[in-house]
Amino acid sequence: MMDYLSESLKLQRIDFFIKLVAATECDYQETRMAIQWVSELTNELVTNIRADECNHSADVSR
Repeated sequence: MMDYLSESLKLQRIDFFIKLVAATECDYQETRMAIQWVSELTNELVTNIRADECNHSADVSR
């Protein structure tokens, strides 16, 4: 089963990071790096959520 507290904290960190980048004067390269990093983090979270949903569906159908 998925650790929802951990995943929630990751989402809060991503949200804070995006707000920080938006509020500061980042140059183009820094902004691109920030977007790439957030993309990697969110892809990891989505993968974890989908895997958990598949596991949950398999458990329910048994």
